[in-house]
Parts: sequence; structure tokens; C-alpha cells
Amino acid sequence: MKRYYIIIFMFIIILNSTQKLFSYIPEGLYITPKFIFSHDGNYYYIKDNGKKGYFNYLGGGFSLGYNIPTINKSSPVRFEFEYMGRNIIEMTNDIKMHTILGSVYFDINFFLIKERLTDESYKQTLIDKYPPFTIFLGFSIGAKLKDSFLAEYDEAKHRISVNTLVFGFSGGMAFNVLPFMSIDLAYRYLLDTKAEGYHEALLGVRFKVPKL
Repeated sequence: MKRYYIIIFMFIIILNSTQKLFSYIPEGLYITPKFIFSHDGNYYYIKDNGKKGYFNYLGGGFSLGYNIPTINKSSPVRFEFEYMGRNIIEMTNDIKMHTILGSVYFDINFFLIKERLTDESYKQTLIDKYPPFTIFLGFSIGAKLKDSFLAEYDEAKHRISVNTLVFGFSGGMAFNVLPFMSIDLAYRYLLDTKAEGYHEALLGVRFKVPKL
């Protein structure tokens, strides 16, 4: 019997600690797992059939974001810290690319309203309702690490890594399927300091961290 009392007591302590932990989390925080496809049109290689082949990358990562709290249900401005890892496809798995980006996004929210809106009802809609659909524009800055396999000597692999500063310009759509979850579909043009650009398609699922 004492064992059950101890288990119940420990459960209460863990539950209370979890609630305290969530109370320290700022309102507006969210986490987004992401998948990415990147196209590098700066270089090419010759395929076996004699045609040109370009470097394409497939990968994933995550971002930690923060919506600036406002009186409305949805904030128009948010910030993100993002990590993405990519592997080259179609030719070899020995070339990888990683990016770490800080981004700012501006959201343009759309609502489905049946009745005619007045100034007062418009303000109340922004306060009470989540937009079902959002278009967003973003700007990013960060670092790119490109890791390439060179050769193998004496059973040791030798690699070369190139780090550059990158800038990103993005636009996309968000479908707010639930008050705490959105599906993001975006395009981003990534440009580094060598004037080499990458076209990227991103798919993410944004989860809002609850405030307890």
C-alpha cells in the first residue's frame, strides 16, 4: 500500500513541475519540423547519356519560432531560428549541405466571413478568430556549410568544408487547420556571398507550444 502512495505522490510532483515548466514558456512560441528540396543550378555534371545533370538536395530539419503577442488571435510578425540538413540525390550521398538561419516573417491573414463587416465587427473578428489561411513573406540571414567528399587515402576519408554567409528571401502559404497547428508550404531563394543561388521548396507543420 505504501508503494502506491509513493507512486501517487511522485506523480503529483511531476505534474506540478510540468505545469511550472510550461508557465515559464513565453506565449507565442512554436516548433516546426520541416522537409526541404534544394536545387543548385550553379554547377552541373555530365550524365552517362551525355546530358547535363544538376545538383539537387533533399533533407529536413526544424525551426523554433516566436509570434510577437498582440491583442489579436494571430500575430502578423514572427521570428524563427532554423536548422536544415540536406543530402545530395541522384548521383552520390557524399555531398551534404547544412544551413543555420535566423528569419523574420510577416503574415497576411485571410478570414472567411459571411456577414457584412463593420469597423467594430472587423476588430472583434481579429480578436476572437484564427485565420484559416495566411500568406507570408520572409527574410533570412545565416550560415551555410557545404561538406564534400574528396578522396580516400590509407583507409582515411578526406573531406573539404566551405562556410559562407547566406541570405534568404521567401514567400509561402500557411493553412491553419487547427488553432494550435498550421501546414506551411513555401519557396525560398537562398543566396550566398559567392553570388551562388539555390531554389528551395519547403514543407512544414507548425505546432504552437501551449501556455499553461
